[in-house]
Amino acid sequence: MPTTILDDSGAPVEIAPGRGDLNKSSVYWGPEGLVFPTTLQLVGNKTVSYAKLFQTQPWVAAAVMRMLTWSVRVPLKVYKRTGEDSRERLWPGDHPLADSLRLPWERGYLAALVQAFLGPLLVHGNSMVEVEEGARGRLLFTPHDWRFLEPIWVGRDNIGGWKVNIDLASERREVSGDNVVHTAWWSPTGQIGTSPLQQLGTTIAIEDAAQRWQKAMFVNGGRPASAVMASEAFLGIDATERREIMANLRTDLNYIYGQPENAGKPALLPPGLDWKGIGHNSQEAELIETRKVARDEVIAVYQIPPPMMGILDKATLSNIEVQREMIYTDCMGPPLVLVEQTINSHLVWGLLREDDLYVEFDFAAVLRGDRLKEIEALREAIATAVMTPNEGRTKINLPRSDDPAMDQFYLPRNNLWPIGTEQSAITSTTGGSGSE
Repeated sequence: MPTTILDDSGAPVEIAPGRGDLNKSSVYWGPEGLVFPTTLQLVGNKTVSYAKLFQTQPWVAAAVMRMLTWSVRVPLKVYKRTGEDSRERLWPGDHPLADSLRLPWERGYLAALVQAFLGPLLVHGNSMVEVEEGARGRLLFTPHDWRFLEPIWVGRDNIGGWKVNIDLASERREVSGDNVVHTAWWSPTGQIGTSPLQQLGTTIAIEDAAQRWQKAMFVNGGRPASAVMASEAFLGIDATERREIMANLRTDLNYIYGQPENAGKPALLPPGLDWKGIGHNSQEAELIETRKVARDEVIAVYQIPPPMMGILDKATLSNIEVQREMIYTDCMGPPLVLVEQTINSHLVWGLLREDDLYVEFDFAAVLRGDRLKEIEALREAIATAVMTPNEGRTKINLPRSDDPAMDQFYLPRNNLWPIGTEQSAITSTTGGSGSE
């Protein structure tokens, strides 16, 4: 299990898997002493893993979950090249790879496999899925928790394999690099990708501190920020008795007034003490704006359009429609293409050695416009011989027609003539007078 430490309230604070002590457990050791952080240090010297930050930071969770839910709407398809510019889609039953994507593991499904590639990539900057060859050429996928992996370096810039379950000595094993699909963001330090949460380190630390501040304000909300003033007579009491009174008073104040439900109760103090309220300062008044800045920085790193996160400060009807398309072109496009190309390179062409096979995310369905615009676009494509009527019907999930004419290309010929064509030739071809 991951190593844990306790915060001031006694609650466990997760850190990265332990390898002896906190300093070693917060990094991966790379070649020539390079380090790859797996934790973030918050205000108050609290060290928290990236996984725990995803579980506790609302805007990080919102950004990652939005991208994951968007990703499962983009189907991952298997294709085979049949010519220089042609291909055919392979369905389950046509090829073992298509069968494997449909059922990647026992009771698994394609959306879970896509999330296994993309989720750790968004949180840790890396993901690793082990691949084994099963019966009848099928592949079995095993996603691994990035926190429990350690690269095996072969030279300065090459990962030869992985140590799996590094905290569980009885089950610790090594996996060859040929049997894994390792997806990673680019990093200036080598093949281990940089986590977006590392880039957001200062932002998250400030946001976490702001959350804790606001929580403390609510917990202590029964009494405003204040001071208990002591008179000269009270200070003249025996020191031991005075300390006992102050300790009892602090306990009573915390118990009686230390919850939001106790707000507004009058203070009852011993003789010689006076309650003096202290107003809020300017930093407290700016706390909400500070949290908005943190929110904006999180979605900026994940490249999510603000309206798609419910931030409508500068949204209009026209730019929301454009930014909806940006979800799959600028936001989801790059990470899904990264996953797609990694699968092709490591798995299809590397492990299976099938150069004419590849997988591809199909963005056409999610980028499709409204029905009327789609039909108008298909009508234009058919009228200009870009596609046949039957091809147009399949685009909108209608059955193909058995009429042979539906598989032919059509061009308007009543008013468009090729340059240099004689009128007589056109007349004889069309069977008309050529005067229309």
